[in-house]
Amino acid sequence: MDLADALTVVDSPVRLHGRSDSDLVQRVIASPHLAPSAKRPRPAAQLHNGIDCRPLEALHLLSYATRPRYQDDVFDMYLQWGILRYLGFFQIADPDKTPMSLELSPAGRRVTGNQRRITSEEMGIGFGVLLGIRWFQATVGRVPISVVDIDAALDDRYVFAAGTRLTVQERGAQRPDYLLIAHDPGIHSRYRIRALECKGTKTNSYAFKQLAKATGQLSGIRVGNRVPAGLATAVVTSDNQVSYLAVDPPDGEEQSYEVSSRTMPRSDNFRIDSDRIDESAIELVNASVRASWATLADFGGNLEALDRWAPEIMRRRLSRRARERHTFETPLGTARGITTTFEFEGHRLVLRLGLASGIDHQLSTGTVEDITGAQAEFATSLPAHENPSTLSAGTRQVYSATADGSIFSLSLT
Repeated sequence: MDLADALTVVDSPVRLHGRSDSDLVQRVIASPHLAPSAKRPRPAAQLHNGIDCRPLEALHLLSYATRPRYQDDVFDMYLQWGILRYLGFFQIADPDKTPMSLELSPAGRRVTGNQRRITSEEMGIGFGVLLGIRWFQATVGRVPISVVDIDAALDDRYVFAAGTRLTVQERGAQRPDYLLIAHDPGIHSRYRIRALECKGTKTNSYAFKQLAKATGQLSGIRVGNRVPAGLATAVVTSDNQVSYLAVDPPDGEEQSYEVSSRTMPRSDNFRIDSDRIDESAIELVNASVRASWATLADFGGNLEALDRWAPEIMRRRLSRRARERHTFETPLGTARGITTTFEFEGHRLVLRLGLASGIDHQLSTGTVEDITGAQAEFATSLPAHENPSTLSAGTRQVYSATADGSIFSLSLT
């Protein structure tokens, strides 16, 4: 498969097959790998029988969610290694069948051993975050939804080397890796918060074990003395299909919390110093929103905004160098960010990681209310099912956007 074909595959609308039903819930409850303290799960909204997506969305979210784990000295190498590898990792299982689905390409099937394990875990993150966003959207609609890496942004008991988490203090109980935060519909100054745990494997049998463990981890966080709603996912990248399992331990009366210029200053020095999170809801939510804006700024190379919003732990941990930033036009509007170019087999592949220009500006200079307003405006401007690819003048360009303002672009000449 050449790069042009690989780009077509990742931009193709496909059906990601999956399960989230009562039989799966019962299997998780009966599993010896489910922690006794775990909340009883249920089928996850909108994830019962699969979702429609483009693989490009998962590659975008993988780059976005894991950005805080990479220092600049290895980030370029990671981008080149990861993007080129994953571009050729998939193929369409049966192009004549509707809806189309994914399977591994011959090149993807040749990835074995430890590299296959890493690949499965990273696909678990990319598709798992996508599933988490779709699940959250089922109840909040078209509002900004962001993902926050708890360990990278809010916990100083870890260091990261080439994206791998290393513990510098002994840990006990397990907790989820990510928080999802979203505007309360119609009230930009209030946010809802949920937990997300993503697993990935190449075998269906191991996925059930992973899902039970992930469900237990979701109980490792309490917000204002409540265990919030959470989603556990296990993505299976077997040779002949990419699929998922998912369950949802619910929160009966989901709360929302104020985020404003009044509440935000208290969150700068927020840190997690225990294995199980049981924090003041206002402080945790404001720190999470702050961390999400720092992650967004980091993704688009806006170091001024990164320094402005990163919690003290995150700011101290990250080492960044200034990169040349560019403004570029997309079908989703004007974006501003960083560009990386790869030369490969006579082709020129250009990767752009950017932010919607209005959000980029507000992150640097605006108030809390300005940023939440800009993100809300961008989220409502996105089409419900966008596939904004363009093909012109011999240049193939594909795009993906998140409702909180990140834009991911690949072009091939």
